[in-house]
Amino acid sequence: MQSSFPYPAMPTGVDERVVQPSATFKKEVGRVAGAIFLFFLVYVGLMAGAVLLAILCGIGGFLLISVLTHFITIMLGLGLVGLGLMVIFFLLKFMFKRHKVDRSGLIEIKEAEQPVLFAFIRKITSETQTPFPKKIYLSPEVNACVFYDSSFWSMFFPVQKNLQIGLGVVNSLNVTEFKAVLAHEFGHFSQRSMKLGSYVYNVNQAIYNMLYDNDGYARALDKWSNASGYFAIFAALTIKVVQGIQWVLQKTYVLVNKPYMSLSREMEFHADAVAAFVTGSDPLVTSLRRTDAAGLCYGSLISYYNSWLPLNLKPDNIYPQHRQMMAVFADQHHIPMQHGLPQVTAAASVYFNPSRLFIKDQWASHPSTDDREAHLVSLNIPHEEMPLSAWELFKDAEQVQQQMTAHLFADVKFEQEPQVVSAEGFYAKFLEDKKARELGEVYNGFYDDRNISAFALEEAVDNVPSKTFAEVFNDATCQLPKQVVALQQDVDLATSISRKETDIKTFDFDGQKYSVKEIAPVLAQLELELKQAQEKLQQADKEAYLYFLHSASQAERSEELNAGYAQLFAVNAEVEEDIALYQEIMEALYPIYNTSMSVEAALKYTAILKQKEDKLKERLKALLPNEIYSNCLFPQQQERLARLLQEDNAYFVASTFQGPLLDALVEDARVFIEASMERGFQIKKGLLALQLSLMAPASVCMEEVELL
Repeated sequence: MQSSFPYPAMPTGVDERVVQPSATFKKEVGRVAGAIFLFFLVYVGLMAGAVLLAILCGIGGFLLISVLTHFITIMLGLGLVGLGLMVIFFLLKFMFKRHKVDRSGLIEIKEAEQPVLFAFIRKITSETQTPFPKKIYLSPEVNACVFYDSSFWSMFFPVQKNLQIGLGVVNSLNVTEFKAVLAHEFGHFSQRSMKLGSYVYNVNQAIYNMLYDNDGYARALDKWSNASGYFAIFAALTIKVVQGIQWVLQKTYVLVNKPYMSLSREMEFHADAVAAFVTGSDPLVTSLRRTDAAGLCYGSLISYYNSWLPLNLKPDNIYPQHRQMMAVFADQHHIPMQHGLPQVTAAASVYFNPSRLFIKDQWASHPSTDDREAHLVSLNIPHEEMPLSAWELFKDAEQVQQQMTAHLFADVKFEQEPQVVSAEGFYAKFLEDKKARELGEVYNGFYDDRNISAFALEEAVDNVPSKTFAEVFNDATCQLPKQVVALQQDVDLATSISRKETDIKTFDFDGQKYSVKEIAPVLAQLELELKQAQEKLQQADKEAYLYFLHSASQAERSEELNAGYAQLFAVNAEVEEDIALYQEIMEALYPIYNTSMSVEAALKYTAILKQKEDKLKERLKALLPNEIYSNCLFPQQQERLARLLQEDNAYFVASTFQGPLLDALVEDARVFIEASMERGFQIKKGLLALQLSLMAPASVCMEEVELL
């Protein structure tokens, strides 16, 4: 009997052993179970030691008070008892903390609201033989997952799982791919090892609570310490004991989580097999590739709206605009479109991940997309393709999209009543901004997203240009900037491996596996290639300059061109200094936001912060009168920075950090550095426009135009 809604048929004749846990899976389950057992042994040992310490402290305190009854001995005895009790409390406090998933960004849906979607999901649970989720939530992003609320006691009692569906995923997939993604999630529902995941989750929460979630405990120690100078002695001793316990827990965390991350990757392979069993191999492969790209597009879209906040713009419906971003992405990376969606393949992924050096992260919870694709392809299970959009499963899909968009932007603070942007309005604004960022198509992307290499103009002038425009900006030369970026990333990673900052045994380079001991020659090769590429790029910048200098000489505008280059090099140096200043401010803020500290430490860090703020103010005094810099600021941003110059903020008052003032400084610094970088871009754009103006229209011949 046919479904009354689109539903791809389950493949027939597939060997059920496909969904049986592999030997590796079972092995990892055993390792994780052993690691959890080890944690409990360690914890029981720590608790036994704490109880013994408390008993000894209690006996010592009682004897001290009863044998030498005096105010000093009473206080010392009570302090000794308090030490023992506070250590026990430290080890028990995590049991009383409940950890709930933040649902503020989610919208729960009911079957009455979305009957077709619920029927679709119910049929998947039937095919995967898994329980129907307790609740179903929608979220805005490109994601789908299983989650559940958990506490210490949930390790001993069953917990029902919830399903979260990101509408960005729905927006990126057809019905068959959507079924595959949900079937993957229900593959996790079917895994008994998910119970181990609950244990590991709670072990981690316990360890995290004892390592980092100690604000309340620290306040209790402070109150106890401040009650009496005698108690302060034992509070200090308690801290020393707690630090010893934390050292043990840090080591235990590694022992528990390394095998669990390995199991987690096997769980992903198993869930993939479940998805392939009920949907086929290819749909999950194509969904993995496309959701990677769709996630990048969603992030770019949100970034655009963040940058438009000063313009008081917000979308009416973010999902058609997300589709537009995917179409732009496909065009940029030469990816074919089909049924309104980019057909991303492994080959296409190389466009946005050009790295030649790869390590298998032992702390990654998911295998790489390449490994998952290889596993799915090896299963070779056929599928029924339904190219219909996954939105076909939603009742009043446009209304759902608009509701989620409103929810996403509900807490955004606008200076004025926001203007709602339609899909057409977004695309027009996007093209307008894109055009404003263009540096000239004729340059073939050579100057995009980088600084022009600084060089001595007088030395370059002694050379005579020997290349035509087409030769200067040929495809190989215009790929140099991207090569430099990719090589720099690989050099950084190889350097990290050589310094043993990554806990790995092997890595892949140019498709071949190497031992970590073999990193030195690989690093040397990459560093040499990077140096050569940087030298080629600088030489290419010089050759471009010489080409345009020749044109400028003929037009008697050499001084104008040289002044433009000199200004750009000077401003680029200033921007580098501004970036360093911004980083100093963020580093000064980091311990204030992330560390519990004494009053003395707070005063020390705020003094450092004030020094950085003074440097920022001095820099702003020089920049704000600059016309190019001020033009890079919205009016309210100019007012914000001008106000900072007039204020003398106290960031620590009455033993309390002033949160709103600190947040304001973070925003001030962000506005400052973004405008500084934009100033550098505008000067570069002006110079590149000047270069093109030096050329007679006929000088760019047809064969050179074909570069485009």
